[in-house]
Formats: sequence, C-alpha cells, structure tokens
Amino acid sequence: MSAESERTPILIPLSQGLGVNGVALWALRLSEALVQRGWTVGLTVHGEPSHHANAGHSLPNGVRAYDLRHLPPLSDEEPMHPYVHAYREALTDLGWSADTPAVFLPNLDPKTFAIAASLASSNADQLRVVGWQHSDTPFDATLLTTYEPMLSAMVGVSSQIAAGLRDQMVWRAEDIKHVPSGVEVPQSIPPRKDGPIRLVYTGRLEHEQKRIGVLLEIAKLLHEADVEHTIRLIGDGPAASEVAMAAKKLTNLEWVPPASRAEIVEHLQWADLKILASRYEGLSISMLEAMAHGVVPIISRVRSGALDAIEHGVSGLLVDAGPEEADITIAERFGDAVLELAEAPDRLARMRNATHERAKANFDISRHADACEALFRDAIAAEPRWWPLDRPCAFGSATGGGGSVPPDAAERAAKALSREPGPLAIYGAGRHTKAIGHVLAGAKISCVIDDDRMNHGHTLWGWPVVSLDKAPPDASVLISSFMHQKPMAERVKAKGMRAITLY
Repeated sequence: MSAESERTPILIPLSQGLGVNGVALWALRLSEALVQRGWTVGLTVHGEPSHHANAGHSLPNGVRAYDLRHLPPLSDEEPMHPYVHAYREALTDLGWSADTPAVFLPNLDPKTFAIAASLASSNADQLRVVGWQHSDTPFDATLLTTYEPMLSAMVGVSSQIAAGLRDQMVWRAEDIKHVPSGVEVPQSIPPRKDGPIRLVYTGRLEHEQKRIGVLLEIAKLLHEADVEHTIRLIGDGPAASEVAMAAKKLTNLEWVPPASRAEIVEHLQWADLKILASRYEGLSISMLEAMAHGVVPIISRVRSGALDAIEHGVSGLLVDAGPEEADITIAERFGDAVLELAEAPDRLARMRNATHERAKANFDISRHADACEALFRDAIAAEPRWWPLDRPCAFGSATGGGGSVPPDAAERAAKALSREPGPLAIYGAGRHTKAIGHVLAGAKISCVIDDDRMNHGHTLWGWPVVSLDKAPPDASVLISSFMHQKPMAERVKAKGMRAITLY
C-alpha cells in the first residue's frame, strides 16, 4: 500500500447504471481491486437507459456509491448543471483538494467528459482526469481528442485503440497508454462435463454492434444439422423480444434475462464455447470473463482487441465476418467453427486449458490494477490541466456539433437535399433523423432504412421503414447520423448504392 493509495480519491461514472454493459463490469471490478489496495473509490450510479435492464450487480464492499438515479438518464437534451453539482458533491465527500487531487475517469458517455470539463474549468488543481476509450469507433476516439486539453492521460483498452489515438494526437503520444482490462481468473478450471456441446453469449442483445441475428442463425443451422448442443443467450437489449420469440420456437436455444456477476460465473462454468459475432469491439469484457473460466471464444475477426486476446487455433477461433456480410453467411462460418471443436473433444480440452492460461497470464484483474495504479500516480504527480474557459464544456458545442445531433445538422441536410432531386432513402430512424424532420418533410423520400429489425414494417411520417437489403438498389442514401456516419456509409457503398454524408 502506497501513500498515494491511502488518501487519493478515485471517481468512476456508471453512466448507464448497473445495466447490461461491459463498462459497468469493468468499473465494478477496478473499484473493488483499488479499494482492496487502500484507495478511496466512489461510483456515480446513473439510471439505466431504455433497453438496459438492471442486471442486479452488487456494489463492492468499501466502495462509496453516489446514487444519481433521481436525475434523468444522461442525454444530449438534459442541462448539465444538476449533474455537475452532484459530481462536485461526490468529490467533496471523497475528500478532493489541491493537496490530494481526485482522479476522475470519464468513459463511454460524452456527458461524463463534459462534466469533467466543467469541473476542470474551475477546480483543475483538485482534479486529474484520465480518459478511457473502451470501444474501437471513430466517435469514441473523437471524445478523447476533443477533451485532450484537460486529460492528464488517455487509455486505449486494446493496442489498436492506443495506436490510433497516438496517430491522432502525436503531441500527446507519451500520455496515451495501452491498459488491457482485467477479470478475476481462478487458479484452475474443472474438467469438462459430459454431454452435448454448450454455447453461451452474455451481453447486449442488439444488432448494430453485437449482431445478435448471427447467433439466432447459428442456433437454426445447428438445429437443422442435428448437432447435439445448447446455445444460451444471456442479457437484455433492443432485440430481447426477438430472442425470446426465437427461443420459444427452437428447443436448442435458451434466453436468460440479465445476470449478475455471480450468476454469470455459474453460466460460464456450464459452457464450453463463447460466441461473439460483433462488428466492432475494444477488448470485450464478456470474452475475457469466458476465457478466465476456460470457455473457448469463437469470435469475429474484428480490427481491435481480438488479436490482443486470442491466438487463433490455440486459445480460441477467429471467424472472418465482413461488416456488411449477411447474418446467414457469417453464421455458416461460425457453425463450421463450432462443429470443428464439437467433433474433436481432445482438441477442445487442450484449447480450454490454453484459453484459461492466456487469461491468467495477461488479463487477471491484479495486472489491470497494477497498471492503473502506476497510471494514476503519474497523473497525480503531473501539473493540473485546466479546461480552456473560451471553449464550451458540452461535447456538441466543443466539437461544433450537438453530441449525437450537431446544431448545424438541419442546415447540412438542407444543403445536401438541395443538390439531390430525389427520390432518396434516409438511413437512420433515430434521434438525428427526427431532429432534421422539418427539412426532410419537403424532400422526395422513398423509404427510411433502419438497422433495428423491430422497426421494419412500421412507418416514419408515412415513409416505410425497411432494412438496407430492402431499399431500392439504385437509390441514393442520405446518412442521417453523426456518431455512426462512417460505418453506415460503408454499408451503403458495399451494396453498390451511393452514400450522401453530412459530416
């Protein structure tokens, strides 16, 4: 235990509450490990957004919890001052001062960075801000580049994320660290139980990132091929009702509502294989949890995180899965990978052991805590970094935009539409499209494309909402998104259609 750990406060926001997301699990584990090492740690617990059911995680002993669920969930629309006031009170309770500055770890949500900027504009001498990037997306990188002036250090959870940040901020390269996340890793794993092969997925049930449709197709394919197995999907999200319906039709498919950390361990002790078909990841916490318990990961070969964790054929299997390939095409490859191990029990046993050993050597929570302690000590020793008073704290304003909807979105859309006689397809049925609806009202729109299957068959202002596959093949497509513009445009181009971007 160091002198710093005995007195320095740490504050970590749970911006999506105790819902189904890996960042919450990361924060709970890290806070628990730091408290055990003598640090003073607080968690600000926000309410769970829509489709983020509370998973029932218990808060670690000794961690101070600041319940902010009486405030609205973090969003672009809500004013900042109630949150800033609540965070200031939490930091005061934790004992921040110029002599013992607090370390604040904004992550995941732009509002947490904006709160940190507000505090750093007036009390930077009492604060050291360390920004975390958990997901390999341009938007998450933009958060760190936007708020770089106040950040004492920046963390990428994968080597690719850290390298990308260094390329974008060469003047801060020394302050950008690669710190892999950590999980509890048991010293040994029990022998595999007899019976059919058992597959598990834990996490968000949604299509955009996690491609949950691929897992449903895997279940159908294995069922039709008479492969003896069970596939268990654990979690909650926008696609939960779709998963529940599929589970009623397929005897090999189980859906389990959100599970606590302790319950997740029980499911992992049951399972043989972890299935993860994501379009993008940082360093998946659910994958690390599976590896820790000898559950062999079969995951999509994404750019970030996968190669940090898995040696293909030894401690897991990587499956090629292009960002816009059809679910059934990807599912066929995953099905082949499952069969490869189901038909080779000796190889499966070797890979289970190798998976566990790799987790123990590289991703144990103690290694993560060691790296974080070193990072925090360096941040505390560094000079305060004040947020410039001539720059607004809110993410949208600081970037010339408005969070997920920049303030000039309507102006940009009007300019783009003036050059396009139509008809057009609008890609996106969410907040961005609704914010520019008055501009779209006068345009020739054939349909609205949306990735959420639950919206298909409905209408938005009279326009049919369809999948990208059902859009007119010769259509020009207006990308109605700031946060996800690049991947959405790539999907449109992959279909041979013209993408019109606004940003």
